Formats: sequence, structure tokens, C-alpha cells
Amino acid sequence: MRHIQLKFILSLIFISTFCNAQHPGKPGEDAPGGEEVKIKSLDIKIHGVLYRPDTTQKSGKLPAIIVIHGWAPYHLRGGEGHTYFAKEISKQGFITLGVTLRGWQDTGGNDDCGFKQTTDILNVINWLSKQPGIDANNIGILGQSLGGQVALTVAAKTNRIKAVTAYFPVTDFKMWGETTNLDLDDYIYNQCAKEGSPMDRSPRFMTNKISASVLFMHGDKDKNTIIDHSALMYLDMLKKDKDVELFIAKNGGHGSYGPGWENHFNHMIGFFKKKLQ
Repeated sequence: MRHIQLKFILSLIFISTFCNAQHPGKPGEDAPGGEEVKIKSLDIKIHGVLYRPDTTQKSGKLPAIIVIHGWAPYHLRGGEGHTYFAKEISKQGFITLGVTLRGWQDTGGNDDCGFKQTTDILNVINWLSKQPGIDANNIGILGQSLGGQVALTVAAKTNRIKAVTAYFPVTDFKMWGETTNLDLDDYIYNQCAKEGSPMDRSPRFMTNKISASVLFMHGDKDKNTIIDHSALMYLDMLKKDKDVELFIAKNGGHGSYGPGWENHFNHMIGFFKKKLQ
């Protein structure tokens, strides 16, 4: 019964985030116009869809952004909705790659709450940097929720990422278990405890290793992942003289839609245009 309740609650989170106008197409279909790719990582192949600007906005190679989805019910294609997000970002002059994390359809494997998933994205970076038209010195990552957690952890493990935008990320795994309004005991203390530790999944405690510019984006009314996850890591990074910003969606919840989130897209695009050049 507990497993059913957990899946139902998390499904509600996903559905509300998924309805953020990021998926205007038909369910089961990625955003059109992309190139489907498979990227080898450990025991799986990461599913991705690569988008290029419709028109070349500047000569030479272009900066690239990896777009990572958040948690979704496992029977759905987790990265599908974010291919639409990736396509919209590509229209701003970036090459974008929407990826599906391990644990979800098209990629396979098991969701491990940001452990091997971090290694997977490191392998994605290596692959992406070798693709034609990519400026390997100007690669960024955008992640939401679990994707934001993974993006920040990746940034602590490589200096090949120049900029990160993390929407409402989990940055302190122990704090998440203690403060979320969701009943996640089985997920956190069973599924996520099979490999690695809470510290391995807590980018807040890796700030000294992050060289990338970081933009946190968080709603101050988020009860699933409270704003302290972004605010405390932001302050930690400031103390270490890191290049960091914090966008607060006033009265915003978990999902980049509704109150406070009206200007999030333009703010995020402005950040990447400034940092990836």
C-alpha cells in the first residue's frame, strides 16, 4: 500500500510540472525536428534528442546546453516533455540535447537518485563535446528537480561545464528527507540507499569543487523541495567567491509555472547567453 501511495503522490508532482507548457505535442512523442541519439554509459545507452537552431545566428561553432528532466512515474518517458523545453532553448542560438536519465523508458536501467546518473551525464558531456558544430569550451547544463541535483553534482566533478541552471534542485539529501511534505521514506531510505551515500547525492557539500557559473531558480512556496536547498547552497557558494545567482519565484511552487515563474525562461536564457560565450 505504501508503494502505491508513494507512486501516486510523485505522479501528482510530475503531472503538475509536466503541464508547464513544455509538452504542447502529442503524448508519447518528442518535440519534432530533433535528431535521436544513443550515448553509451556504463551498462546502458542514454537516450537523447539533439536540437540545432533553425537558422545559424553566428558563424562558427555554437554553445551547447544539456537539458535534464526531473522525477517522473517510471512507466512514462521521463525526458519526453523536456525535449520541448530543449527545442525552445535551441531557438535562442544554442545546440541543445534533451536527455532521459537512467531509470526511465528509452534509456533503461534503474533510477538511483543521482548516483550513477551523475556518471551518465559526465559521459554525455564527453560525447557532446565531440559532435560537429559544438563549442566544447561553452557547454552548459539545465536541470529541474532531480535533474538539477544531477546537474550540480556533475559540475562538481568536471571543469568542462561552464554554466549550470538548477531549477528547484535537491542539494542536501538528508535535509530533503526531513523537510519534504511527501512521504518518501521508502524512496530515500530503501531505493536510494542501495548504492552510495546521502553525501554522494548532496551537491551543497561539493561547492568548493564547482568552477561553473550557477543559477539557482526556486519557488519560495515549494513544499516538495523547500527553497533552503537552493538558498543555503547559494550562500555557501557566495562565501567561497563562486559565480552564483539566485532567482526566487515569489509565491512559486515546485514546477516552473504559475505565480512567480512568469519570467523564468527569459531570465534563464539571459544567464546562459552571458556565461556561454
